Amino acid sequence: MRVAVAGLGPMGRGIARVFAQAGAAVVVVDADEETTARGHARLIEEAAGAPVEVATAGSVADAAREADLFVEAIVERFEVKRTLLEQLRAAGNEKLVVASNTSSLSIGEMGTAYGDPARVVGMHFFNPPTKMRLVEIIRGPRTDPAVVELARQWASALGKTAVLCADSPNFIVNRVCRPLYYESQLLVTQGMTPPAIDAVVRGALGHRMGPLELLDFTGLVTHLGSSETAFREFGDPRYRPIPLTRQLVRAGTTGRAAGRGYYDYSEGKPREEQARLVREPRESGADVVIHRAVGCTDEDIATVRELSASGRVVVDSSHGGWAEHLPPGAGWVRVHGGFAEVVDDPVAGIEPAYDAADALGVASVPVLALPGLVADRLMHSLVNEAVTVVEEGTATAEDVNLALRLGMNHPVGPLEYLDETGAVEVLTGLRGMLDGFGDPRYRPAQLLVRRAAGSRR
Repeated sequence: MRVAVAGLGPMGRGIARVFAQAGAAVVVVDADEETTARGHARLIEEAAGAPVEVATAGSVADAAREADLFVEAIVERFEVKRTLLEQLRAAGNEKLVVASNTSSLSIGEMGTAYGDPARVVGMHFFNPPTKMRLVEIIRGPRTDPAVVELARQWASALGKTAVLCADSPNFIVNRVCRPLYYESQLLVTQGMTPPAIDAVVRGALGHRMGPLELLDFTGLVTHLGSSETAFREFGDPRYRPIPLTRQLVRAGTTGRAAGRGYYDYSEGKPREEQARLVREPRESGADVVIHRAVGCTDEDIATVRELSASGRVVVDSSHGGWAEHLPPGAGWVRVHGGFAEVVDDPVAGIEPAYDAADALGVASVPVLALPGLVADRLMHSLVNEAVTVVEEGTATAEDVNLALRLGMNHPVGPLEYLDETGAVEVLTGLRGMLDGFGDPRYRPAQLLVRRAAGSRR
């Protein structure tokens, strides 16, 4: 197989390496001969532990002329990609398959720019391509099914797992994860600190890196650009970019590479800041009754008041209604297996119920009395987006789960989480946030509403 790769940034170099390591004849090209030579030298240096043979081409046309597959991994701007595609078409290779590594731009629009949309497909690799197992295969509206199947087979030959996706802004992983980032940013604007948010996500959801630390790592400029694309393409308030991130970008505080983003890296490592907020359980002989409540119904409120009249009671819930209806002296937590969010909010008059965390023997992090708290707010919003992706036919539930587990290292896929948690609980959480915030970003997908209705019957 003969493969050409355009663009010798980190992604292009990694893609060229994985094809070469799989036995393909690989040629690379960049904006000019000097840039190509510099990128090629770095590619060879990075592959020193597993040497590869990769040739260079003097131009896009030279690279494409004999290739079976041309992978473009150049800058994420459509006008630049369009110029490349026009050069590719002029090369005259009628059998060439053109694959874009774009993470958000339209494959259909690229197919039109190329002039033969049947032969243009998305192959979205994840960073670093040499290690990440996932490849999103994106079919444009006019991509030939045989070309989609070829792309899937090529990804499989690289030892990757391919998931199929219809041409839709941000595809699967970046689309489904949008609420995780949006809600984290909104929590900061509502008074939570980045270390507290990330500590909860790692402790309660088992993510290897919190969303705000991850945004700083990948760069706020990239995130803001993809957010603007999603908002422009969907025209839905759910995808509004968060103003705080725009302010950080305008100030030049764009993440870890800049020394400051959601974290100030001159003050220490994010993990150290997060660890300082985690309270380990202590031995306790406290007599406390913990009442689990999915919602905050009249029945729930009456039960908690009755329990509170005869002793110490702590509500285990993430529903925002408890901010108004928690009895005086009662505590509020949300328990996630071996971890708990403990509501500590002097403004709302709620003191931290660490006695409940001690009685359960779980680590905890203090949070504010906001609808959904942190973990459920993020996870229920993410699940709702995943259900929407399935509902509209962009991807199957199986591929969504695979994509999030392999592309983001989430311990469980969002639809698997929905199966385990139950549609009624997720729907109740979303409706509680919709009532509490009055923001349409929390409106539930109709497929989720139907699933909840079905589970009640």
